[in-house]
Amino acid sequence: MSNRIIGSKQLQAVYTVLVLATSVAALQAMVWPRWPSAQPLDQEALAKALVDGGFASAPLPPLPAKRDAELATSSAIGFSMPNGMELRVMRGTARRRFNFQTAFLARSYSQLKITNRDLSGQSPPTAVGFIQKQQARQTCFVEGEAGNQPFGVTRDELAPLIDKASTGNGLKSILGLQPNRNYQCVLIQATSRADAAIDQPTWRRILTAVERGLRTNTQMPAGRST
Repeated sequence: MSNRIIGSKQLQAVYTVLVLATSVAALQAMVWPRWPSAQPLDQEALAKALVDGGFASAPLPPLPAKRDAELATSSAIGFSMPNGMELRVMRGTARRRFNFQTAFLARSYSQLKITNRDLSGQSPPTAVGFIQKQQARQTCFVEGEAGNQPFGVTRDELAPLIDKASTGNGLKSILGLQPNRNYQCVLIQATSRADAAIDQPTWRRILTAVERGLRTNTQMPAGRST
């Protein structure tokens, strides 16, 4: 009988420790949320996809990766293309759903901030405007999305794509130890001279080529956290 009592007390102690550890970890996750992260892109895969898509390209110096409590970005790799076009591609992750939009992902880079910004009203969703007197088109690609339209600009367009692609993270998500949504997409931006706008067919071809390059070597499926 005494052995059973001792065993029961030991088991109770173990359960108490587990409950306390879980509670502390959950509280830490809520009070000190994990900083977002953004893995680097495969520049070689993207360069090959551009060539396969009919775009001769030469690499540009990358913009540095950045990270704080609200946003993480990979380095923004770049390509110089025919007719004075330039392409920038950058993976970005917002910690909060509210900030999951292209304008927030590009906030730390003057080379990615669009002025006189408007939505094109065409498919795929695209922001249009100017960057340093160059005409610009910008959208974001959600990796891992199985649908036919994995692009968006606003949080109303992008967040539902993450919801669709996300499968959650089981018990860790329930306990608050790990978020079940990873608000991440790949920002794609093309600029051209002020007197040579990028037409819609060319923009679609660029997006098709970049999407192919991303799918060739996807580093992190959408909606899943590391």
